[in-house]
Amino acid sequence: MGCIPTKALVASAEAIHTARRGDEYGFRITGLEPDWPRAVARKNTIVGQIRGRLEQEYESGQGPRLIRGWAQFESSTCLRVNGRLLETEKIIVATGVAPVIPDLPGLREAGYLTNETVMDLSQLPESMIVIGGGPEGMEFGQMFQRFGTRVTVLQRRDRVLPREDLDVSRELETILREEGLNIRTGATPRRAEGKNGDRVVVHADIAGREERFAATHLLLAAGRRPRHPAELGLDAAGVSADERGGIKVNRALRTAAPNIWAIGDVLGRAQYTHFAVYTADLAVASALDGRDVAVDETRVPGAVFTDPEVASVGLTEQRAQELGRRIKVGTQPFQKVGRARAAGHTKGFVKWIVDADTDEVLGFHVLGHGGADLLPQALIAMHAPGRKIDPVLKCICIHPTFSEGVKAAAENLKPIRHVGPPTATGELPA
Repeated sequence: MGCIPTKALVASAEAIHTARRGDEYGFRITGLEPDWPRAVARKNTIVGQIRGRLEQEYESGQGPRLIRGWAQFESSTCLRVNGRLLETEKIIVATGVAPVIPDLPGLREAGYLTNETVMDLSQLPESMIVIGGGPEGMEFGQMFQRFGTRVTVLQRRDRVLPREDLDVSRELETILREEGLNIRTGATPRRAEGKNGDRVVVHADIAGREERFAATHLLLAAGRRPRHPAELGLDAAGVSADERGGIKVNRALRTAAPNIWAIGDVLGRAQYTHFAVYTADLAVASALDGRDVAVDETRVPGAVFTDPEVASVGLTEQRAQELGRRIKVGTQPFQKVGRARAAGHTKGFVKWIVDADTDEVLGFHVLGHGGADLLPQALIAMHAPGRKIDPVLKCICIHPTFSEGVKAAAENLKPIRHVGPPTATGELPA
């Protein structure tokens, strides 16, 4: 349930941001004052409605039987739950992830927030240090900044969202800085002191020099690790984990114990709900019907719900070059898309990565308003025979829509190696 509560608060922050832009849209709001407790209450209502519906389905007796408690393996076919032994022929492990807590001197004494606790704060923080410039750090950082918190993000790497395409992460970083977010890259935290909720100080190395950052609150957003502590008893089941902590499975999601499968976040790979659902479908089909189907991670999409959104599938331009692929790159800025101008969402761009010899779609990247909703155009192309770009070029896009930018970027494909934000030509009709 981590996705929905975060996005509910992000939506509230986006509404606040839009209200502040009233002059651009032709209206004025005076005395705008964010109400954090009401936003949290709205989030809790939404989560409660969704969780209640799901729990009702489980507890109605019409679906799987729900037993609450922590499960521990006694063997590959036996689990102990709340002191009760359950024997079964087949088991699927889906225990998810937990926040990564860095080994930082003084951290535990000072206290900290995680993605699991920060959304239930009773009052809006006056200021906040966010350790981590990945998806969580960017989403929470921008969201709290828009509510009125002064936010500083400390990112160890040389850019935020380092797994995304370089053009995307660089441009998003520029946009967020212009919005007021204090982002410090190349910052390695060394120690913490003070008291979270009052005044906490983080000492960090930046370019060989120690700098001090102070705030009322500290949020850890340094990633998540598979949640399968020793209490789960993996050894007793003959199941092992890799060096990253992810449960080891073959391409069909079977562990070393052939009657046990692992799915979703606990694999330590793509940590998305939709990936968990996808792997769950495969594991259930294997367990119930004996149909072992290999996981295809080359077409698993991902998104970061900043504003503008980041969405991607497949290879980045940099990774394609590392693999020695001859590529064509096609881009289209949203400022050249009529619907984006009309809606006031012109920041960002669309980017295609295509094999120069075969026209196979290798990657697709969006930085833009509602970017995640534009991914299906790329996914359909990547699931077509040969993964060709041709279906995108032949489609008729409704005018005016953001999807026109997706097609325009494909029409702009060129064998180029550009550096920095794209400057595509060819403005769409008004």
